[in-house]
Amino acid sequence: MDKNLITPCGIYCRECPAYGATRAGDPSKLAEVAAQWSTDEMKFGADNVVCDGCHGPRTYKWCMECPTRACSLEKGYRTCAECGDYPCDKLNEAWKMRGDEGVKVKANLDILRAR
Repeated sequence: MDKNLITPCGIYCRECPAYGATRAGDPSKLAEVAAQWSTDEMKFGADNVVCDGCHGPRTYKWCMECPTRACSLEKGYRTCAECGDYPCDKLNEAWKMRGDEGVKVKANLDILRAR
């Protein structure tokens, strides 16, 4: 696993459909991801899900608003694994939004903390 492709909250970019569609340059796949990720509160177009990862030049629209990412960047950390407050309330909230309650992404950060 490339540690440079782990987001502040622990997502591994290579497993992310937006990252994969961006890397492939596949507009139809980007549109599909945008439709899947849109909610009544937040609608996305294909251009909103173009993403080179949280540390890349282009990020998925929600990443620009993500409190976990903002906190990590503000503190100068590449990932939350570096923070002395790990895991914090912001991170736990981010993990709750994931289908698996963040089990897999938490494991990614735990691996980084163990290094």
